[in-house]
Amino acid sequence: MSILEIIEKKKNGWELDKSEITEAFLGYMNGTVEDYQMSSLLMAIVLNGMTFRETVDLTDIMLYSGKKLDTKKVDGVMVDKHSTGGVGDKTSLIIGPIMACLGLKMGKLSGRGLGYTGGTIDKLESIPGFRVALTTDEFIFDLNKVGFTECEQTPEFTPLDKKIYDLRSVTGTVSSIPLIASSIMSKKLAVGADFILIDLKVGSGALIKNKKDAIELANTMIEIGKAYNRVVIPVLTNMNRPLGDNVGNALEVIEAMDILKGKNGNLRDLCIELSSNLYSRAKHVNIDVATEAVKRVLDDGKAYDKFIEFTKMQGGDVEKLELAEHIVPIKSTANGRLKDISAEEIGKLALELGGGRKKKGDTIDYGVGVVINKHIGDSINEGDILCYLYQRDNTDRSLEAMKAFTIVK
Repeated sequence: MSILEIIEKKKNGWELDKSEITEAFLGYMNGTVEDYQMSSLLMAIVLNGMTFRETVDLTDIMLYSGKKLDTKKVDGVMVDKHSTGGVGDKTSLIIGPIMACLGLKMGKLSGRGLGYTGGTIDKLESIPGFRVALTTDEFIFDLNKVGFTECEQTPEFTPLDKKIYDLRSVTGTVSSIPLIASSIMSKKLAVGADFILIDLKVGSGALIKNKKDAIELANTMIEIGKAYNRVVIPVLTNMNRPLGDNVGNALEVIEAMDILKGKNGNLRDLCIELSSNLYSRAKHVNIDVATEAVKRVLDDGKAYDKFIEFTKMQGGDVEKLELAEHIVPIKSTANGRLKDISAEEIGKLALELGGGRKKKGDTIDYGVGVVINKHIGDSINEGDILCYLYQRDNTDRSLEAMKAFTIVK
């Protein structure tokens, strides 16, 4: 069947068999299917969905487009964690060092930003010298040495997913449960972790906007995990508000280090919750014991030391992080109480500053972003600084920035 016939079949809502999915998706990876053709197929999937069998087939095709990690070469219990994406989400940079300090092995394949939600690889690339492309041997060596490693999909690791991921981010085909599930699970299965925690972000600043879709995605990934004899642990978390105070690649690395040094707030609380759930399942201990262990390695500084070890192992130097030179304060024009901060508006603002991709192949600016200076419930006076914009130019973006903040009398 030709690619046009496959597109037409899915456009009409019919189920594709595995040979048709293989022909279309591997054809795209090999260059016989064009960008515009795959974009059409992806949009048909967004509009008409996929059956569970189709989703498993696509996951399998993505998984075996590259190599699987030989987990026999890894010393210890392997765990993995993935977030479905959200504004200000830098949890992997915090949870990975925690898991390594607690004696588990956490190796991750991550992606770049989708739309206005930042990707972990973009954050890591903001660290001068950091190597996100690792061979399988390097990945295993680093994992055994440090206990935590993170890299992008390479020609060895789920290369099909990487190519599809890049296309989805610029074609309006991000928010599809089958595409999200197959993308996430192919990467997780390639690494081969026994326990996989999925942080399912729900809200305006996430790919998944409502709880119903989040539950459907969670159940889909649990069932995919069962098909491959893996334990999937979904946790639904709120993404109507930005996670933490910093949004922007280098800024988020700095905040992750601040959390590892002892900074309090909703980001630390979430990382403790997620880490405790994963550690509890992997080590077969109750949640209270797991929570105590997680807090201990955060409080004694070991998790921060592990983060520095991780970045140095992959060539990074956090002392050389660079931020945009213009720091513009956004001041309130009203008195009242801060009722809400829109994650979506903050994300869009970071995108406009140059911190995200509007089209495939866009170069992003690692040093731009937003630092939130006030929190929900704070009393606000006219002239108070609500946030700071880190930007490369002198453009006045105060009106766009104010859209993110809801102040009531």
